[in-house]
Amino acid sequence: MKKTIFIILITFFSIQINAQTVDGKIEKLLELDGTISNIKKIITQTIEYQKQSNSGISDNYWKALEKIVSKKSLEELKQIVIPIYSKNYTENEINNLITFYNSETGKLIIEKQPIIITELNLPLIQWSQNLGSYVIEEIENKGKNESSSEEEEKFKTEFKAKYGLQILNLTDLKIDKENNIGDLLIDFGKTDGKEDITKIIRVKNNSNKEIEFKEPEFLSNEVIKFDLGNKPLQIGEIRDLKITLIAELAESESYSLSSINSSNGNKIRFGIKYDAPAKEISYEILNRTLKFKKLKQELSKPYIFVLKNTGKKDFHISSIEIDKEIAYLSYNKETIKQNEKSEIRVIFSNELMKKEKIKDLKLKLEVDLTKGEKRGFSNFANETIELTIE
Repeated sequence: MKKTIFIILITFFSIQINAQTVDGKIEKLLELDGTISNIKKIITQTIEYQKQSNSGISDNYWKALEKIVSKKSLEELKQIVIPIYSKNYTENEINNLITFYNSETGKLIIEKQPIIITELNLPLIQWSQNLGSYVIEEIENKGKNESSSEEEEKFKTEFKAKYGLQILNLTDLKIDKENNIGDLLIDFGKTDGKEDITKIIRVKNNSNKEIEFKEPEFLSNEVIKFDLGNKPLQIGEIRDLKITLIAELAESESYSLSSINSSNGNKIRFGIKYDAPAKEISYEILNRTLKFKKLKQELSKPYIFVLKNTGKKDFHISSIEIDKEIAYLSYNKETIKQNEKSEIRVIFSNELMKKEKIKDLKLKLEVDLTKGEKRGFSNFANETIELTIE
């Protein structure tokens, strides 16, 4: 019995030692491949940025803060990265990577990589902008050409042969000539953004079996709603397939590709196009004015403004301007989605207030809200709000 327990303990401790050895190798790899040094640079740059923006806080505070943040951030990074590396690399592969990064070639890659990334920065931004322009240009050219009666008849014949469906109306539809023949264009045109618009594809089942229609699985966009019927389309039966543009959600010019799936394995492909007015940002602030309290320590407690997205569209805070250099500022720079709340936090510095001999404690913040997702291709600045501490 004692021998068995001894063997179990030896096995347990050998596993623990091995796990620690692997974790240590991963940490070594993170040092060699530049991950740790890059994270340290990011931490230093973040602290330096905050230091420049908040000159009223002493240098000693920033040095102490950098040590605390560095230690905490690096530990969190290791907790995130080590399990992922352990899952995707064997110990032998980690050993090989360590050997490689210790080699002259590995050291060269680590040395040159930051330079290459820096030099690629501006060209990639330009490339990204050009890509967006190409996409918009192609979208705007979709479906512009009108179809002749001969083309329409050819379209109907090929549609019936391809899908087993006879299309009975082209009143609400066009042939999407930019894609393969047999594709539809559902063009809602320019809308006022007030009333929903429904387009109809009227079809007759000309196949030898019933057909069941299924909504597009990949369309998470709530702007378009489908009404395809809740029963299979019987042989010879006629049905209106309804596609509706939801006015309160539609915005700007849009062109997207979609398809209606059917039980016979076919996909009815079509484009959806509309031009709707831009939506306004809608928000509420729980308290636009906060009362200043006399400072008892070097830094005040945070003054917190709460901003809530009450509209249908996402937005983000693009910038905040402060009229006095007496505060530390922090706010969420990511997208604020519908019904989400976000905080703007301000901290006063006693040292800077004394240094600048500031008597008027009224502080004004001008907050620019920008519609759309952060780092999106097309955003629209809509609103500047004013917040006050007095």
